[in-house]
Amino acid sequence: MSANYDNASWFYERLSKLVFGNAQMNAQEYFLNFIPPSASILIIGGGTGQILESITKLYPSGLHITYVEISANMMVLSRKRDVAHNEVTYITQDIGHTSLTQEFDVVITAFLFDNFSAQDVSYIFPQIHQSLKFDGLWLNTDFQLTGPVWQKIMLKTMYYFFKLLNAVKVTQLPGTAKVFAIYNYQLLTEKTFYGKFMIAKAYKKSRTPMQL
Repeated sequence: MSANYDNASWFYERLSKLVFGNAQMNAQEYFLNFIPPSASILIIGGGTGQILESITKLYPSGLHITYVEISANMMVLSRKRDVAHNEVTYITQDIGHTSLTQEFDVVITAFLFDNFSAQDVSYIFPQIHQSLKFDGLWLNTDFQLTGPVWQKIMLKTMYYFFKLLNAVKVTQLPGTAKVFAIYNYQLLTEKTFYGKFMIAKAYKKSRTPMQL
């Protein structure tokens, strides 16, 4: 089910900076200051692990982080990151097959859902949803199409390139915002990057039931 970037791990970060500059990293880091002290955090699809160091700059201790990444090669890079005195549990596994037994204060999914089909998102979203505490924070960052032709061309090129590397199987965005709406998440704030091609959103888990 999950995308696996094993074959791209050695150049992924450099490619991102070559194409997008710092926009991709800035987008996934933009709302990290919303994280409360001593939080329990679930990070899914952390890639090279840069986000661990970014969080550690804010809180060098007191955090309990569960870090889920399917790519073994990406996990090797992630384990080398400086997490100071924070507690990190590393899980090299598909999130769809990961048993999450605790509830978290914060969930972080940065450029995760754009690797899935809408059907796959409908399967894994409830699992993540159940792992987040009521009133918990969900920081989600994704690509989006807002109209310009260049966005469509770039997205198509990205999917084609990573499909050649056996990293992804999908060819279009799954429409994640609709799923957050179905589960009654409150959108606290959002910020766009790179000509609105990327969007970072901070959601709060509602205590009201999902919309059927």
